[in-house]
Amino acid sequence: MSNLQYKIINRKKKLVFVPFFVAGFPDFKFLENFIIKNKDKIDILELGIPFSDPVADGPVLQEINYRAILNGVSLENTLSWLKDTEIPKMVDVVFLLYFNLLYDRLEEKLQKIKDIGIKGLVIPDLPLEESEDLLPIFNKYGLDLVLFISPTTRKERREKIIKIAPSFLYFISIKGVTGERDELPQEGINFAREVRMETDKPLIWGFGIRKRNQIENLHDLVDGVIVGSAFGRKLLEGQDLQNYFDELYEATL
Repeated sequence: MSNLQYKIINRKKKLVFVPFFVAGFPDFKFLENFIIKNKDKIDILELGIPFSDPVADGPVLQEINYRAILNGVSLENTLSWLKDTEIPKMVDVVFLLYFNLLYDRLEEKLQKIKDIGIKGLVIPDLPLEESEDLLPIFNKYGLDLVLFISPTTRKERREKIIKIAPSFLYFISIKGVTGERDELPQEGINFAREVRMETDKPLIWGFGIRKRNQIENLHDLVDGVIVGSAFGRKLLEGQDLQNYFDELYEATL
């Protein structure tokens, strides 16, 4: 059992809270201050490394990726930033990044990521077959490879994902791109119930969360929630994030 999986299963609250931010947006200093201030509320921090063509991202995260790239944010300077902070010692961090950013000098980069203290990787453009082949390398560096599962995943493929997943299952709750939704999709709820009967590996609900009651309605269905676009929209609009962040966090207690 991986460290992340153990942490999720042995949580002392209803749901694990996984906020998602894109590295360097609006800037590194803001993120550092916000994360450190809220370290006791963040169970797992998902930190996106900006990419020019993000898979499945809706308009909010596309815009944030675009702005971060214009500001020169990269894997290299994100690692340098984290190395100079206490963040990896305070919270469990997983990177969301694209395999194109890792492919060249893969093991050298995995070593650097491990040395910083990152706990896992979410790689949206890595096919299942390649994930299976690369698992021994990620394991070598003590990095959890987080795998996706969604209502469109065929049963035989789902069974393989459940079998090989070393950490939690990143549960894509909807057909479509990231972004806030007014209601939880019934299709996602039904699928989560189905998966629950097939595995005891943790399920973390991704996509669509924007309101407290949505999180509360997931208390008995999944093990955690990822919130990204809703926070990103606040940042894009220059709104204060703290009260909203607290409201969604409190829904996981």
